[in-house]
Amino acid sequence: MAKISLAGFKDPVRRPRYIIWTGVALLMMIAFMIVALGVTSSYWFCAEVCHKVQDDSIMAYDMSSHSEVSCMACHMPVNADPVTFLIHKVEALGELYLTVTNNFELPLNAHSHVALEIPEGQCTQCHSANREITPGPGIIIDHEIHSENHVTCTMCHNRVAHPENFDLTLTDPKSGEPSHKHENWMEMTACFRCHGLEQGAQAPGACGKCHPADFELKPESHFAKDFYPKAHAELALAAHEAVLEAQSEGEEGQGTESEEGTASEESTSTSSLAVEKAFASGGAENPWAEEIPAVGEVNYCSTCHVST
Repeated sequence: MAKISLAGFKDPVRRPRYIIWTGVALLMMIAFMIVALGVTSSYWFCAEVCHKVQDDSIMAYDMSSHSEVSCMACHMPVNADPVTFLIHKVEALGELYLTVTNNFELPLNAHSHVALEIPEGQCTQCHSANREITPGPGIIIDHEIHSENHVTCTMCHNRVAHPENFDLTLTDPKSGEPSHKHENWMEMTACFRCHGLEQGAQAPGACGKCHPADFELKPESHFAKDFYPKAHAELALAAHEAVLEAQSEGEEGQGTESEEGTASEESTSTSSLAVEKAFASGGAENPWAEEIPAVGEVNYCSTCHVST
């Protein structure tokens, strides 16, 4: 076996050969690193190698509005220098080890800690920082005030690139328990992580801070003629009976704490018809008839009246 000796660089006869072969070795190493960095930065590597065992996260990404944006665009610092880039790659090797040893986290990023760490520069490299649109009627979102108070984009938009609007398929290899969905911080309940009326709240909780003065909190059906008390009572009774029916079958109705499953198609279809009739008796159309499917969505009242 040939030995590599520094003496060859001192020997005038062997020095040119040593320099050439050293240069070739360095070029091969550089070429290998470039190819390796490119491959490990690709969607294929992230989805099929590193996170294949966490396929629910990949499915969510594929269904998102960001599915054509590379993983690195969000999960690597903007304009990262080569040293930072390499450090991130070395740290990522830990994920590969956990995958191989079957000790991976499920669901991936279970407590959304990544969303709390991503700087807003990750988003503003593509999205305008001074957008003045509002996400929907009756809602006011002042992005500038949130930014000034160091509330970054993903502290609210935590699932924008991984929306879980489908049934998860995986099971935790250690506990054997089915995987669970992440908290969605774009839901109104998540606003109260910071906003509140109690003393010491981080942000104001008054309705006018997020809703315009003319915003009506009650749905249109509540203003229909004869809605109260007759139609209101029938609607409440129908919703209550639907929940009891689902619970009696050992399954879960919306708004309950049961973990047995979801309401059966038969029970929810029946209760949905009862709800429709209750709306009709009050002279109003059900505003959620098209938005919320009949199966599995039964307890409309508790959406607003959960505390009572």
